[in-house]
Amino acid sequence: MFKEFAEQYYEEARAIREDLHRHPELSYNEYRTAELIEGKLREYGVDSMERMFDTGVIALIHGAKGPGKCIGIRADIDALPVPEETGVAFASENSGVMHACGHDIHITNLLTVARILCENRDKFPGTVKLIFQPAEEAANPDNPHAGAWNMVRCGCLENPRVDAMIGLHNNPSASGHGTFGLRKGVCTSGFDLYRFDVYGKTAHGSQPHVGNDAILAVSQLIVLLQQVVSRNIDPLKTGILSVGTIQGGTRVNIIPEYATAGGCFRYYDNDTAKVIREHTLAIAKGVEEISGCRIEVTAHTGYACVENDDKLTELAEAALKEELGEDSCYYMDAPASGSEDFSEYHLVGGIPTTFMWLNTRPMEGHEVMPLHSSKWCPDDDILKYGAPGMAAIAVKYLNS
Repeated sequence: MFKEFAEQYYEEARAIREDLHRHPELSYNEYRTAELIEGKLREYGVDSMERMFDTGVIALIHGAKGPGKCIGIRADIDALPVPEETGVAFASENSGVMHACGHDIHITNLLTVARILCENRDKFPGTVKLIFQPAEEAANPDNPHAGAWNMVRCGCLENPRVDAMIGLHNNPSASGHGTFGLRKGVCTSGFDLYRFDVYGKTAHGSQPHVGNDAILAVSQLIVLLQQVVSRNIDPLKTGILSVGTIQGGTRVNIIPEYATAGGCFRYYDNDTAKVIREHTLAIAKGVEEISGCRIEVTAHTGYACVENDDKLTELAEAALKEELGEDSCYYMDAPASGSEDFSEYHLVGGIPTTFMWLNTRPMEGHEVMPLHSSKWCPDDDILKYGAPGMAAIAVKYLNS
């Protein structure tokens, strides 16, 4: 029903994607992106539109079959501080910033959904609320709340109240291009953010015994944290501890008085999260004792696990098979290891949600690379699957 519209709109959609890819913007700074989104939504004929949380965009499309429920569809719009190395003709013109997570695809996909639904209002009652969300990538140890948390608190799920919410993410894949990975229950990891500030005592490099080495202490801390996964977490459960930043010292012959490290620790259930939290603090206290340094631990709960609603996921499965064929979707054996602030719409908003992974091949001549890689460039052909699929789910939900 909607696939032919996606095919018809493809060339314009590809041009939009290339424009967005050339002009990526970091979290909380997606001003040009928001203006482009607003311009296209206005052109396609949405019923109403508003800015929210500065760079977020909300739009409504009312069905012609009368009043009814409201379904939300979300796309994240921010880029990453990654220097691009794809070599594509439409590579980033914003030095050091790149759509390395494929959010340019997500934006274009939802814009195409908007165009499809504006042309097919006669097929559904109720309302589709399009949520173009900023700052999905923004969580950090100093501020764990990113775009979804802020959008929900600004009222993105109200006026009208959203009854259910769907979202997707591109999934780099060498096979199954255009197929949707579904999962009931937990479908992504949750994570905590940590910063370790280590305060020692400076000394000359030739006299380490009169100082307290902050770099040695933070190094011991990082190594010991790895035993939480191997020795403290139930072997039948999963935890991921990644320390991604470390700084300290000013010269090679000075024992440093300060060092700092930051980490992101992931889990799939609350029991594992509790083990990680307890043992992280215990290890920090132990290193503090043996090193003579003072260690301050700043810990924040970041994104919770995304938990998909069973019935909504089953409806999505039926809609995808009707629109794109029996082989268009499948159930994932395990949750994805990444995390998503899409969880806020269920956790804070209190509505049923389902989040899907859309298998996506790279541009022709490129290799499959992981998300956030400087060389990941998804094939925009994926728009021929993502847009009609999401439109079909929305219409089926509103008619159910």
